[in-house]
Amino acid sequence: MHDPRLRCFVAVLALLVSTTAAWAADIRVLNANALTGAMKELAAGFTKETGTAVTFVGVSPGQVEQRMKAGETYDLIITATASVQAFEKEGRWMAGSRQKLARVGIGFAVREGVKVDLSTVQSTRQALLDAKSITYSDSSTGGLSGINAQKVLANLGLTDAVKPKTKLSGALAEGQALIAKGEIDIGLFNLSEIPRAPGVVRAGPVPAAVQVYIDYDSALPVANASPEAALALLKYFRRPVSRSIWDKAGLELVGD
Repeated sequence: MHDPRLRCFVAVLALLVSTTAAWAADIRVLNANALTGAMKELAAGFTKETGTAVTFVGVSPGQVEQRMKAGETYDLIITATASVQAFEKEGRWMAGSRQKLARVGIGFAVREGVKVDLSTVQSTRQALLDAKSITYSDSSTGGLSGINAQKVLANLGLTDAVKPKTKLSGALAEGQALIAKGEIDIGLFNLSEIPRAPGVVRAGPVPAAVQVYIDYDSALPVANASPEAALALLKYFRRPVSRSIWDKAGLELVGD
């Protein structure tokens, strides 16, 4: 093959074939479950435009860590910032691939038709004091929303006041089902986790002065042999037109 033009054509063809092959495979994402709904909705458009399917494994941040330590392989990891930082120190990520992606705060879950005033810190405190019962997630399951709900209650100065009337939720759907039945008045969950049961609505976020966020970062594992598709997916998530879907899901898109 002495003709330089022929050599150039073959090289370009090989590049196109390898790129097509890389994009033909599914993108496997391991992620904190709070982001699953928004990302699935966005990924449907990505698949329609690119032909590349995206599979999400949405679990608690603690379970993301367990799966990573167990050696499970994925093309993209999206989970709580602290966890991503810890794995970065272990050399698990491609150099420079870690990015900030989104964050989520705590909101109130209430029964449909119930009105709660969350406009001020004092009105939020009063709503919790008036409630006959409240719930939030049991942090022993590996999730972070229960921990942040406790921090919000501490910021409101209500840790001791609400303890006698608090019932921990082992599963989101179960806790919110009790709200729908009227057996619990208020649930404190990640905004992205409301609603998870029929008859439950998102009353709104707690005031900024007492809000606590979970920050989520993305990173590409060093084992990802074809990072182009995962990077394209992240770019798709960050498009300005995608922001409304993140907002609807109770999440805030952050970073560059």
